[in-house]
Amino acid sequence: MTQVILENVYKSFPHRQEESTATDKKAETPKNEGVSVLRRINLTVASGEFMVLVGPSGCGKSTLLRIIAGLETMTGGNISVGDNLVNNLPPKERDIAMVFQNYALYPHMTVYDNIAFGLRRRTKQGEEVEAKGFSQFGENLLVEVTRKLPKGLRYISEKEKSVYRIVKKVAELLQIEGLLNRLPKQLSGGQRQRVALGRAIARNPQVFLMDEPLSNLDAKLRAETRAQIVKLQRQLGTTTIYVTHDQTEAMTMGDRIAILNQGQLQQVAAPLELYNRPANRFVAEFIGSPPMNFIPVEFHAPQLITNGDFRMTLPEVWSSALLPYDGRTLILGIRPEHLMVGVPANKNLPVEIELVENLGNDTYLSAQLIITGFERKAILTNALQVRIPPDRTVKVGEKIWLSITPEKIHFFDPETELAIYPKTSPILPLL
Repeated sequence: MTQVILENVYKSFPHRQEESTATDKKAETPKNEGVSVLRRINLTVASGEFMVLVGPSGCGKSTLLRIIAGLETMTGGNISVGDNLVNNLPPKERDIAMVFQNYALYPHMTVYDNIAFGLRRRTKQGEEVEAKGFSQFGENLLVEVTRKLPKGLRYISEKEKSVYRIVKKVAELLQIEGLLNRLPKQLSGGQRQRVALGRAIARNPQVFLMDEPLSNLDAKLRAETRAQIVKLQRQLGTTTIYVTHDQTEAMTMGDRIAILNQGQLQQVAAPLELYNRPANRFVAEFIGSPPMNFIPVEFHAPQLITNGDFRMTLPEVWSSALLPYDGRTLILGIRPEHLMVGVPANKNLPVEIELVENLGNDTYLSAQLIITGFERKAILTNALQVRIPPDRTVKVGEKIWLSITPEKIHFFDPETELAIYPKTSPILPLL
C-alpha cells in the first residue's frame, strides 16, 4: 500500500492571444497571468485510504486527478507516490491505474483482451507474468508461427499463461467470468464499468484513480456498483482517489472527503465531520440533501437572535463565541431535518408552503419565510427546505410555523462565510 502526497500543487492555463481584427493590424498582447484552475492544493492520501474528491462542475477535481496520473502537466508543486517524486515521470512509469468516465474500452477486443491488454504491454513484467524457459524472442516467434494452427496446436507462452491466470482471477473477483468472450457492445453499462475496473485491477498498481465512473449508469445500477467498488477497494487495500460531483456518492464511499470549489480545497475530513462541522458556508450547503437553510439574523448579547418578529434565545454555550458580533448580522444555518412543524410563537418561523414532495419515507417541503409577521402577510423571502415525517399532512398554500432545534444551529460570518463554533460545541463532536 502506498500514500499519495500533494504539496502546493497549482495549475493555470495561459490566455490565448487574441486574433487581430480587420481594423487592427496588430494583435493585442494578452496579460501574462493565466487562468488558475487549481491553487495551493495540499493533500495527503493515506496508504490504503479511499479518498473522494467532490465539488461542483468546473471546480478542478478531474484536472487534479489527471495531474496525479501524469496526463496533465502541473504549473507548480510536488506529487509523491510512495517514496517516489513523480513530477517528471510519464504516466506509464507512475504505477497508477485510472478508470475513466466513458470506460475507454477497445471496441474490437473481447472482455478478456481488454483486461489483458495492459499486462501484455508491460515492458517490465512482474513475477507473475515473467517468461520462463525460452527467451522472449523465441517465445514470440513460436507464438507467431503457430498462431494460425488449430487451437490445441498453438504455442502458448509462459507470459500468456500468467496473463490468463491474472485475468481469470480478476474476472472471478468482479463476477464477469461469463463475459470474457464478449465484445463491449454486447455488454450493459454496469458490465462495461466492471470490465474497466478489471483492467485497472489486473495491473495491481500502487494507486487507483477513478474519474466519475458511475455517472453514465441509472440510479439503481449506480447504487449497486457503488457498493461493489467500496467492497473491492476494501478487499484489495489499494490507495484510491475517486472523483465525483455527487455528494451522496462521496458520503457513502469515502473514508475521507476533500471538497473543492473554484480550484481550492475547502475542507478535508470524514463524511460525518463534514456534515456536522462544516468549515464554511459552501461546505455546509454542498454536503447534505436537501441542502442547509441559511437565514440572516441579528445577534444581541448575550444570547438573543432576531429577524423581524422572530426572536430566539440561544443556548448559553454560544454567548462567548458570538460576543464579537453583538449588534451585527450573522448567517444562521439549519438543516431541513432540524426544522419541525410547531405552534405560533415569536421563537418560531412563520412560513407559507410552496411545494410538497411526498417520497413515502419522508416528506420534503419548500416554503417561503414571512419576515415581518404571520398575520400581516408581509413580503415573502428566503426559501426554506424542510424534511418532515410522512404522516404529517401539509398542503400547498398552507401557512405554518417552524420550530428550530437549538442544539443543531450553525452560524457563519457574513463576510468571510467561515463557520463559527463555540469552544464546547452543541453540534456533534469531531469524529
